[in-house]
Amino acid sequence: MNGYWLTFTDGTSGYCEGHNEFDAKQIAEKLCGKPVAGGKYTNIAAKRLPYPAAPVIWQFDHPVSGKCPTFCHSPRMCVGRTSCPQRSACSE
Repeated sequence: MNGYWLTFTDGTSGYCEGHNEFDAKQIAEKLCGKPVAGGKYTNIAAKRLPYPAAPVIWQFDHPVSGKCPTFCHSPRMCVGRTSCPQRSACSE
């Protein structure tokens, strides 16, 4: 599962996981009842995040290890990255 920070047309944002960007957008739109900005086929409002962040729209719940904690405390700063850009992790 990949994690994405999604922005909706009303300006609100949240974290949603999916197999890919399209999947995450579909899940978020279905659960929240509002469209993700930029439409379903563009990546304007969907950016990868290295770790889960709050608020969580939907997150995979692994049957053995459960859900990953929301480590990312600055999702707007970390969007589009595959690792945390800070010298020390936000969770420390």
